[in-house]
Amino acid sequence: MLEKTPFRTEVRAVPPDTTLLVLTGDLDYDTAPELFAFVRELFSGQVSDLALDLSGLDFVDSSGVAALINVYNCAGEHRASMRIVALTPYLRHLFRVTALDQVFRLPPE
Repeated sequence: MLEKTPFRTEVRAVPPDTTLLVLTGDLDYDTAPELFAFVRELFSGQVSDLALDLSGLDFVDSSGVAALINVYNCAGEHRASMRIVALTPYLRHLFRVTALDQVFRLPPE
């Protein structure tokens, strides 16, 4: 059986007025609800610009992709912007084949 990498979230404030959310580990069926609950709590504050660092994610399944879409939708509901500031080549490819590169603001290659 493959060992899972523990999922972690870390919030950092980055001037001016940006909240950086760093995700590491495995974002999957078991951890996706944790991310969405965390982000809903985050948006209950004064977050207006959310930047996601996904470069520490080792694995993302369909539930993890759905969670990222939910984060995007939650940002829109709170009139906040969301962008991805760092990601792995694996995730860039995943976003391309799912056409999410047309939805998410990704960093240049």
